[in-house]
Amino acid sequence: MKRFFTLLTFVMAATMAFAQQVPNAGFEEWSDTHTAVGWNSAFQRDFSFTYDGMGFPIPIDVSINYNAATRFSDSHSGEYSAQITTQHATVTMFGDVNLPGMIQLGEFDLDALANLDFNNIENLNLSALDLIQYVYGGVPVNFVPEQCSAWIAYTSTEDTLRAGVLLTRWNNGQRELVAKGEFLQGDNIDDFTQITFPIEVQEGMEGVVPDTMNIIFSTASGQSNENTQLFVDDVTVGSGNAIFEISGLPIFSVRPNPATDIITLTPAADGSYAARLFDNNGRLVWSADNLEGAHDINVSEQAAGIYLLQVKQGDNVKSQKVIVR
Repeated sequence: MKRFFTLLTFVMAATMAFAQQVPNAGFEEWSDTHTAVGWNSAFQRDFSFTYDGMGFPIPIDVSINYNAATRFSDSHSGEYSAQITTQHATVTMFGDVNLPGMIQLGEFDLDALANLDFNNIENLNLSALDLIQYVYGGVPVNFVPEQCSAWIAYTSTEDTLRAGVLLTRWNNGQRELVAKGEFLQGDNIDDFTQITFPIEVQEGMEGVVPDTMNIIFSTASGQSNENTQLFVDDVTVGSGNAIFEISGLPIFSVRPNPATDIITLTPAADGSYAARLFDNNGRLVWSADNLEGAHDINVSEQAAGIYLLQVKQGDNVKSQKVIVR
């Protein structure tokens, strides 16, 4: 009994400690209607440069008043969610151009944005600017969670929403990427729907402990339309439905791996279990609940690549990479 309560105390402590890693995860706290506590979605920057692409210097002024988030009264749970909308940059001679709306735990690198090289005319297409390349920082973390989940709704005609997790560490004065996860979705999502995508350790970073985590939601992947809107609520990171894995033992095996048509999932213990298969973009491609004993999964129609098979049995959650050829 004492051992049980010791384990329970450990689980509760770990849960509470990790919950602090995603501040204001349900977007219930706002310092004003456009500022979600713990998240960043706004900046203002004016800068000028000289364009020489037409044989003579032309002064170009850029003004950005970026304020992407709004407190929204509809939600998956609680009172509010975050509404993310397309933003604009005003460029002399070109008028307004659209920028994807973003909200994140980290900060925008405004100096890097202001120092972009606009000497080539194609670089003036700010709508194609990948803002995720100009973010840094986040919140402290000391391990790599297996996945990220959020409840979202999405309205767009041509854009592709983008959600991502970046886990980094400082090493000899340089910021290194330890692990990342990304989710892309081009179809409309009319009602709040939960998305879940895996977080993968980068090659050569196995066993490395990150120190910072950034979670990012964007209305588009590199471009954005005028009326694109993304609604985000209840963001979590962890291992399956648990904050962390209680069991250090394998709870399933999968054979063959690599596979071309059928893989057989075999649990290590009796009892029902649930399984999920995610592709390399974090999309759920197969799932089943209340399974018993060994189960065959047909992967013959899946594209060749690396997949993540996740199994939950009781309080234990484990994941394993599966290669489909």
